[in-house]
Amino acid sequence: MSNAAPPNNMELERAVLSAVIRDNGRNVDDLLPILKTPDHFYSPVHQAIWQTVLALYREQIPIDIVNLNDRLMQNGRSEACGGAVFLAELANDVQPIRHAKSWAMELQGYARRRSMAQLGQQLIEHAYTADADPSEFAATAQGVVDAVLEDRIDVSAQKPSEIIREYVPYLEDLERRGGDGVKTHLYKLNSIIGGFVPGDIAILAGRPSNGKTALALNFVLHSIAKHVPVGVFSLEMMRYLLVNRFLASTHGINGMRFRDGKFTPEDWEKIYYFAEYFQGTDPWLRIWDRPSLSASELRAQCRRWKREFGLRWAVVDYIQLVRPDSKGGSREREVAEISRILKETAMELEMSLLVLAQLNRDVESRKSGVPLLSDLRESGAIEQDADTVIFIRPWNPRTDSEIVPVTLDVAKSRNSGAGSLEVMYRRRRLQFLNEKEEDWSWLDFLPA
Repeated sequence: MSNAAPPNNMELERAVLSAVIRDNGRNVDDLLPILKTPDHFYSPVHQAIWQTVLALYREQIPIDIVNLNDRLMQNGRSEACGGAVFLAELANDVQPIRHAKSWAMELQGYARRRSMAQLGQQLIEHAYTADADPSEFAATAQGVVDAVLEDRIDVSAQKPSEIIREYVPYLEDLERRGGDGVKTHLYKLNSIIGGFVPGDIAILAGRPSNGKTALALNFVLHSIAKHVPVGVFSLEMMRYLLVNRFLASTHGINGMRFRDGKFTPEDWEKIYYFAEYFQGTDPWLRIWDRPSLSASELRAQCRRWKREFGLRWAVVDYIQLVRPDSKGGSREREVAEISRILKETAMELEMSLLVLAQLNRDVESRKSGVPLLSDLRESGAIEQDADTVIFIRPWNPRTDSEIVPVTLDVAKSRNSGAGSLEVMYRRRRLQFLNEKEEDWSWLDFLPA
């Protein structure tokens, strides 16, 4: 099996090239989205000819025997490709050119199978490497599989005229949807940052026990209430604890009940109602609660969620617990790698990531109590890659007050403004409310 030639079909390759030459390249418009690169052909000769076809096509030069041979000669490849004689043989084929598109799709299938075979060989070699990290390779392999299955192969930049044909409908759809960003329930925050925008990384940072996770989960609840697909990566809290928080926020069950298990009949009524509602949120929510998640594993999971239910954004709680793919080096370098992969994930999948982060102790010793970007732990790469940074100003978690005023500082917003806003934190319900707001009006689908 190992000596077998990779999947290919020489007759199909010749038929496609023949159809292009006999149609003087007019059918390249139909074939280019399918056969984007020369690698779709197995024969090196056919690869060289198709590469030349694409070059002439981009330069708007007629695709015929003369121009093809001239360009091959200029590149020193004519003789290796059989010269004008071989091109003439292709031009004399008698098969109907109307089948060119279906032939191209068959060739695409062969190219995909070759890629999968190569990946399988790499997987075998990796398995026999003693010091190889299986999880790291698995995450990388997932990316290759996605690229093969979805045929995401790089092509040259589109012409401005082609971009505009897509751009104007994009703006029309943007106006209809009221913007590209995923909105939160805090209207002042929305007015500053415009929501969580696809391709962006937003950092939500604060000191321990100051409400980072609670605020992020508030955003998640609002998202599923508005039917916006969201994922949660919880690296320090089990899934049941997350659901406890959702239940506390929506129904106000005393947090001690989740510790001692002494639920009242009224509590159980709320639990059963919430359970019925929550199991119906499958189209909009996924939760990952396994520890020791690597950056590449996170990216692979986001890819799966994107395919599975159209993921729009995700919460990562929190960045200091994400494991780097490559071991060794300084912690700052590891965090830089993690931050880079998260940014690549957001851009590749056209989604936004809300990444929770810890602030160091310096902010507590500062008289103003206003956090600075330098207060982010291992701050260099996080600060650089983040498009938006939101700080929760430190407040005393030991206060007896049920409702605590909390200030959120938007310290950085690459595509919008910066500023501060005050919200009210209802501690027992783990709810962040707009000023003078008594409850969440958008939770009217649940009983009081």
